Amino acid sequence: MDKRALVLGLVADVGLPAAAYYGARAIGLDVEPALAAGGVVGLLRLAYVGVTRRRLDGVAAVVVGGFVALLVASLLTGDPRILLARESIVSGGLGLLLLGSVAVGRPVLYSMLRRLNAGKPELLARWDGMWRTRPAFRRVFVLMSLVWGAGLLAEAIVRLPLIYLLPVDVTAALSTALQVGTVGLLVAWSLWYRRRRQRAATHSATPETA
Repeated sequence: MDKRALVLGLVADVGLPAAAYYGARAIGLDVEPALAAGGVVGLLRLAYVGVTRRRLDGVAAVVVGGFVALLVASLLTGDPRILLARESIVSGGLGLLLLGSVAVGRPVLYSMLRRLNAGKPELLARWDGMWRTRPAFRRVFVLMSLVWGAGLLAEAIVRLPLIYLLPVDVTAALSTALQVGTVGLLVAWSLWYRRRRQRAATHSATPETA
């Protein structure tokens, strides 16, 4: 998966539900059906990705299960704000998964990147060899999993009080901005960290001159 496809996927995952929500509000729907419309669009996006890639992973299952549970809770309580917690469940669940995988000694980020490169058996074999023999290689995935896990968990926690402190329409927009901003910062950090490692590897490979 190239960077352009990753960025376009992120825009679709975040932007389509937000557009559906504000589109529903623009045509006069109340808050709850508008939020439900945004959630349904998000589920349709997941279904499309699952069909085109012929798989639905654990993250997709968390998203679907979380949305259904929140929709039922919202209908039972009559409180549409409950649906705004959907992004926090997804971000928080993924953050806890990343941090928990580090605790058990197998960062899930490593498994995710292996799946993204499933069509490159030589690369995967080289990665597996380095995983077994190079502690520095393992530390890269540990650190990245810790940073991404902590960042996503923090985003999920910050959103929760905003749901009840701000008007629903404001929170819906702010929630999207918070999600995009958090992922953007994490991607920027990852790119910086990658360049730093590449420079360090180049310097260590360069022979010293007298």
